[in-house]
Amino acid sequence: MDRLLFFFLLASTASFAQTRLQFSPQLHGEILTIAEEEMGAAAGAKQVETLRFYLSNIRLLRGGAEVYTPTKKHHLLDVEIPASLTIPLDLPESLRYDELVFTIGVDSLTSAAGVFGGDLDPTLGMYWTWRSGYIHFKLEGSAPECPGRNHRFQFHVGGYQAPFNAIREVRLAVDSKEPISVRVDLDRFFQATDLREKYQVMSPNEEAMTLADLLTHLFYLKD
Repeated sequence: MDRLLFFFLLASTASFAQTRLQFSPQLHGEILTIAEEEMGAAAGAKQVETLRFYLSNIRLLRGGAEVYTPTKKHHLLDVEIPASLTIPLDLPESLRYDELVFTIGVDSLTSAAGVFGGDLDPTLGMYWTWRSGYIHFKLEGSAPECPGRNHRFQFHVGGYQAPFNAIREVRLAVDSKEPISVRVDLDRFFQATDLREKYQVMSPNEEAMTLADLLTHLFYLKD
């Protein structure tokens, strides 16, 4: 049966219940709160001032087969906008799934097609140029050990063209009987990144590819 026809028949006969896909960034083992820029490294610990990232192509699978995908394809999550960290999902009440799959970043077809509105609006500060495309993941702040100006670090991970394609896929085992709550562990990022040596990535390059690989390990299911 054609997949679109299958989903149409499913939607026409099933009752729906809204659930939520919740993302919870954390730093120092606690839920992340954005620091005031003027505090900086003076507080004696890492401070995050900006955390934004794109999630695309969200899918729920069962036994490796896709059973649900939301209508909206691209989502910009911004810690400064708490509502953006929750993605509503209208799921059939009888739906069962065992895996969550999503992409970090904006796919190459969308990037090559040009900029759009909504979450893809270039005025949101997540777009470079038509040649470089979207910034998939933006992390900025300060740390005492960082030798940059005002102890600041800036990581803008993006790029969609070979050899610097920073788009990455994340796959997580989930239980359809439980709410889907995903942690985004920045401690893992900083444990793997020596800010004394690397504190700024601002374009698609080899360093961005290394960071893109690292990003896939930041996401895991909340206990």
